[in-house]
Amino acid sequence: MAITRWSPVGDLLAALDRDSLFSDFFGGGSVAPDQNGSQSTWYLPLDIVDAGSSYQVKAAVPGFNPEDVEVTFHDGMLNIVARHKEESSSQQGKFLRRELRLGNFARSVQLPSEIRPEEIKANFEGGMLTVEIPKAAEAKPIKIEVSAQSEKEPVANGSRS
Repeated sequence: MAITRWSPVGDLLAALDRDSLFSDFFGGGSVAPDQNGSQSTWYLPLDIVDAGSSYQVKAAVPGFNPEDVEVTFHDGMLNIVARHKEESSSQQGKFLRRELRLGNFARSVQLPSEIRPEEIKANFEGGMLTVEIPKAAEAKPIKIEVSAQSEKEPVANGSRS
């Protein structure tokens, strides 16, 4: 019988392989089926950049048109959803290999509270979505002066006036 050293990393990796919840969380596959069950919703990879006066969120969504992409902001969350419209096409022949998949992509990102949500802008060009999120003026600490109360005469033991 061989003695093997226990490795928490090895156990974690083994758990990730068999637990689809974690692989989905890390972008390994389908997140949730659509309402009709025919298409899946996939994890949308993002780049988030601090550009000084704003944050930029970039997402590659090739194969989508601007009208297929929806960007919303609600309760501090930026939500991006790219939906393929159902297209029925008659297929001739049989697939020898099928790797192209149709599906939807979605991602939600918690934004800091110091932003101006009414000024968020989204631009779609060449399959790249860029969302510009302007920062609000940084809150600066305010110095509050501490004043001393007027001192009262101490009361001597046993003598009250």
